[in-house]
Amino acid sequence: MAAITRRRTATVIAISTAGAIALAGCSGGSDSTADGGPESGEINIIGYAGIWEEQYQKTVIDPFLEEHPDITINYSSKRSSAEMLSAIQSEGGRAITDVAIMDSSVSDSGNQQGLFAEVTEEDVPNLSKVKDEFLNADGYGPLVGLDAVALLYDTETFAEAPTSWEVLWDDAYAGKVQIVAPPSGLGINLTAITSDMLGEDYTKSIDKSIAKLAELAPNVQSWAPNPDEYQSVITGQTVLGLGQNARGQYYADESDGKLGIAFPEEGTVYQMNAINLSAKAPNPEAAKTFIDYALSDDAQAAFAEALFYAPSTDVELPPEVSERIVQTDGSIKILDLDPAWLGEVRGEWTDRWKREIIGG
Repeated sequence: MAAITRRRTATVIAISTAGAIALAGCSGGSDSTADGGPESGEINIIGYAGIWEEQYQKTVIDPFLEEHPDITINYSSKRSSAEMLSAIQSEGGRAITDVAIMDSSVSDSGNQQGLFAEVTEEDVPNLSKVKDEFLNADGYGPLVGLDAVALLYDTETFAEAPTSWEVLWDDAYAGKVQIVAPPSGLGINLTAITSDMLGEDYTKSIDKSIAKLAELAPNVQSWAPNPDEYQSVITGQTVLGLGQNARGQYYADESDGKLGIAFPEEGTVYQMNAINLSAKAPNPEAAKTFIDYALSDDAQAAFAEALFYAPSTDVELPPEVSERIVQTDGSIKILDLDPAWLGEVRGEWTDRWKREIIGG
């Protein structure tokens, strides 16, 4: 029977190939998994909302369900990794989540809190396909895909792609810039980019970066673009902004080229998503089966072709796709932001944004 999907914004998507619509948090999955092993059961996944969710369902979840017709997936969508982590923390002793896909700097915080479990090749055979640099050093969930922060611009305003992040501060674009503020990873990453641009060592201080970003505030139309940072440029609300290359590439096609994407010369930051097994997963065996599929060649290639996320494995991609994903060959400057370290300073950086930039 074909998979049945029911969507509800910012809540649970229940997907079932057995014909039953299951709500997130149902208790039936544990018994099913215990009786039927890894090929049956119910998996509760938490991940990104919007276009990410739509494309991941189409290219990864739906094919997985076709291969595993006795497994049900409940997908809970969140706007940001910080929201995901908060949701998992709120579960307390009544665990719901089996698998979490989120920014690695946020999941590292979860690792430190004991929210996620270590995984091995015995648990997840396709772990062997993941490039060494994308494995977690402590044995927790690996990267499942990566992207990078990019400058978004209106191609009708700019005949050529801007080459410097300094364009965000140009008075000519007052009120025409959008920035997603922390705890979003975009705002966090812009902090490091600005600090490095000023010659400041962001591992020791972000004082110069915070001061510079405070000067940007008059140019910013919104710190929380609605509906999002991409549509803001496409619809003409703004002409410049900060986004992710992968989604930017997708929306560039959707907008017939009105949205442009650039990597300024001062450098950028990887946005890396890890796939994590909950330490108290109600359905651990079925969850491991899904994680293994997510790291397979079919899943990695399909999602890269749909949404331009770079695979964490060595899977080969068509040239028209590989040239649009973030490059990992040194051709663009990438700032070194250790996810574990970033997880430690994320809260402090967010607080400074609230006090000195947004509320300053």
